[in-house]
Amino acid sequence: EFVAASPGGPSSILKVTGLPANATSVELLRSMFPPGSRLEAMFGPLSEADYFRVSPTTALLNLASADLVTKALKSNNIANNTSVVGKRSVQVFRAKRERVFDGWQGVHRTYAASKLDTRLIVTGDVPPNEMYLSHHDMMHVSGLAPDTTLEDLASFFQPFSSDSRDVYGSSHIVRCSQGLPTGCAYVGFELPGEIDRVREAYESGRATIGGAEVTFRTVWDKLLRRGVRETARPARSIEELRSDLSDWERHVDPEDLKELERLGIEKGALDEAMMTLRHSNRTFAAADQAISGERLYQERQVGTHYRDAVRRYVKTLKECAGTKEDPGLMYWAMFYPDQEMDLGVFDAEKARIKELRKKGI
Repeated sequence: EFVAASPGGPSSILKVTGLPANATSVELLRSMFPPGSRLEAMFGPLSEADYFRVSPTTALLNLASADLVTKALKSNNIANNTSVVGKRSVQVFRAKRERVFDGWQGVHRTYAASKLDTRLIVTGDVPPNEMYLSHHDMMHVSGLAPDTTLEDLASFFQPFSSDSRDVYGSSHIVRCSQGLPTGCAYVGFELPGEIDRVREAYESGRATIGGAEVTFRTVWDKLLRRGVRETARPARSIEELRSDLSDWERHVDPEDLKELERLGIEKGALDEAMMTLRHSNRTFAAADQAISGERLYQERQVGTHYRDAVRRYVKTLKECAGTKEDPGLMYWAMFYPDQEMDLGVFDAEKARIKELRKKGI
């Protein structure tokens, strides 16, 4: 049926024999006709539809014409490219003894001590620490083709993710000490339930990525003595985002605002100060909403940094503000105990503000 369906007839079919049993269609086509090369331009980009596996060691390729088959048979480049299909280099992995928790040390027993265990950890046995801590769930993928890229993994798992996948941050291809891919990778999922969608779609734990049959295994959590495993990233509505940007008054007591107004500090000035504070400092934006493990201040709850800054700003204003009738301790401290307090600065400030109001400032 494959030969009969060929537009060029049987004469446009190229037979390739002696293939390794583990060579995939994608690996064969990319090896024989490397992407972007003159060979690909001459023979045209071939897809899996132009490939048929007759046996574990034999495959048929559908070329455009009999003339291309003749050129392929005479091409030394294609012969050399085909000869390396399925060949794997010897891979060397670094192994080290696992470091395990060994109690608490320090005056207040706040520092975790560790010791070397008898178990050996080989490169690729565990996911990268930062990637593991920054994702809600983790999956191990084995059996990948050597030419599988991070973009291929992101494209495959995108339908199971609620947001656009981070190509370089949510996947990790395990490589040996020489930088060669091992056929294994770790894939992270940021939100709860995403990994369950993969399990439901592939109940057997097997799928095809890049022409190769791969196996999925869930990475199970281990007791963390150091670091915090991420929770689900918060999702906020448009109304909540707008409120976070402009509604600073919800963080303070209305009576404090009335007191500041009696002291001569108008609400318009506070609005301008708070908006500048919120919009000009990243630690009050995404950093304040970051999930545990990514926050600048781990001891703070999500969204409390800006709230605490607003409250401290208002409290400091109340402590520093003064009137001619009640200058306050800070102004009183500027004079010696037996020195007469000069209150003329309040009259000068009142006159200055009056002039500014005349100018519309």
